[in-house]
Amino acid sequence: MSNEAVNGRLLYNKKMSEEWLILLEDAPNFNRYDLKKLTILLAAPCELGTVIYRDEQRSYSPHSPLKTLENFFRTHRFFDYSLTRRCFAAIDGFSSYKVPFLNWHYVLLPLEQPESCTWLNPLDIYKLSTIRGVCFAEMTNGLVIEIPSQMRSLVSQAEKAVYALCYLRRDYSLTSNYNGDPLDYIQLPNTPFAQNLRNRSLLQHWASERGMFQQRYFHEALLRSQENLM
Repeated sequence: MSNEAVNGRLLYNKKMSEEWLILLEDAPNFNRYDLKKLTILLAAPCELGTVIYRDEQRSYSPHSPLKTLENFFRTHRFFDYSLTRRCFAAIDGFSSYKVPFLNWHYVLLPLEQPESCTWLNPLDIYKLSTIRGVCFAEMTNGLVIEIPSQMRSLVSQAEKAVYALCYLRRDYSLTSNYNGDPLDYIQLPNTPFAQNLRNRSLLQHWASERGMFQQRYFHEALLRSQENLM
């Protein structure tokens, strides 16, 4: 497949190329104190670290995407990822596989095993395309990345990640008596991918009772504190 088949900068999954070298060259160090939204964390080939994008702003971390995210979330006292994974496994409607990183503002989902893969913001996907049996995601910042799974798998994963973000916003909403639908808690961008998500079944109604994540997270945090004291 040639670069002319898609628009934007094309990055193949785990395959070193001139495009990857351009991204890695002279990239400034990732500033974990900057709260600006993360668009995508690209796992560089050959375990060369992580290229991070905030919209079109590029930076670099020598750590894996997961380690980079854990440091970023710990810095801002966001949710602990290991505790979030335990919570998701116990609540209906959440994905217990390829669990996303989420905070009150946005969500990031892993494309493969969380420990060593690229993470992206599903609401920053402009559109998906399948070319010769391979799925590619065109991001709103112009990047085009090879997706190591089928299109329907990524759409389903994105649906669950966006649902988790909506649920989190409902769980921590100051308006405790409001019970709108999931999409009432988020403003979807006007992109082909987001408009496809708008019609997904999980986003039409709540599959989980309000307060379940909050209660479960506090429970898991308490258990960890007790374990650390033993």
